[in-house]
Amino acid sequence: LLAWLKPYEDYTYRLVGDWRALADHNKLNKRMVPKSDRPYSQELIDKMVMLIKEELHHFYQVLEIAQELGIEYDKLTSSRYARGLLTHVRTYEPAALIDKLICGAYIEARSCERFAAIAPHVDERLGQFYISLLRSEARHYQDYLTLAQQIAGEDISERIAFFANIEAELIKSPDGDFKFHSGMPV
Repeated sequence: LLAWLKPYEDYTYRLVGDWRALADHNKLNKRMVPKSDRPYSQELIDKMVMLIKEELHHFYQVLEIAQELGIEYDKLTSSRYARGLLTHVRTYEPAALIDKLICGAYIEARSCERFAAIAPHVDERLGQFYISLLRSEARHYQDYLTLAQQIAGEDISERIAFFANIEAELIKSPDGDFKFHSGMPV
């Protein structure tokens, strides 16, 4: 999986390579097999690989649209929002995995919300693209929560509420680095 992701990582973080070549690098030919025999392992791997493939396809689509609009790609640092959520992840397994999946669900849900808010205010083609993205983000959000619940094997609503409070603070507090996932602009 890491070898398959390397060209994307090289371009995204180091601007190495040509983004157009990423289109030819979108297939995983080998089935991912879990290293453990936990009951959720294969389903987790299968869903995460599909999600990664879909997200990388979206990334490529964004690069295509940016190229058409004459917008040059520039690498960005991660947002305070995502870092802020992840600082509250527990440090032992499987609790850390459950927390990361819940954080992922919030990030996807917030993306869905923001695409819905932006779509009516851009040209029709870009608006339709954003609507297609919000549908994917909604599906991803549900997948993350379903996996977290399955892995926990017990009610996770308290942990979801815990992250809801953190997430609310992050989006309501001033943020000097305005991004798609950020707090209120300073």
